Parts: sequence; structure tokens; C-alpha cells
Amino acid sequence: MASAQRLKVGIQSKIQLFGQMPKSMSSQSEKKKIPGLADADYYYTPEGFVVFTAAYHLKRGHCCQNGCRHCPYGFKKKE
Repeated sequence: MASAQRLKVGIQSKIQLFGQMPKSMSSQSEKKKIPGLADADYYYTPEGFVVFTAAYHLKRGHCCQNGCRHCPYGFKKKE
């Protein structure tokens, strides 16, 4: 059980680290909010696409293997 607690603490610290969004990302107030998601979970590209942050992926808890831009699990999609 102690290892599960360490894993939880490690994931929480990564969420805090990855939850910091660069200033270059679009302001959430300009775009439609997504219900159920925190502002640190996603941002909009200049083209209007939604991009999930590493913090969101860590909260989700697993890799979807779609080659996400901010994948914290290290998955790289083969082209």
C-alpha cells in the first residue's frame, strides 16, 4: 500500500509541474470553457483546436497511444 501512496504523490507533483501553462497559450477567457475540465487541463491553438496538457493526461491516468502533443508517458506515434 505504501507504493500506491508514493505513486499518488509522484503523479500529483507531476500534475503541478505540468499544470503550468506557457504564456504563449491562448487565454481561456477568449474561448469556450469545457465543462468538467480545469483551465490547466487544455488550451486552444490559434487554429481553434483543443489541446490537452500533460496535467490532463496524468489525471486521466493512462496513455491513449494517439501521439498526443503533451504525452507525459513518452509515447511517440510512428509516422
